[in-house]
Amino acid sequence: MSISQIVVLSAVCAAFAIFAVVLAWGDRQTRHITHNRPAKPQSASSLQVQSLKSAAAGSKASAQAMAAETGK
Repeated sequence: MSISQIVVLSAVCAAFAIFAVVLAWGDRQTRHITHNRPAKPQSASSLQVQSLKSAAAGSKASAQAMAAETGK
């Protein structure tokens, strides 16, 4: 093997190694995003769901009432 072939092979191997390190670093950065945010209490999200359901039911009832009034 000549010196030029060794240099080219080393450069290709180094490029792959650098790519693997950068890929692993990016993966590690994105896996820990959720751990940096404060956790929401579960009861708050269930209360939000209930309030959204009641608001949707109320708007549906009012839309039906308006449709019944305009239909008469």
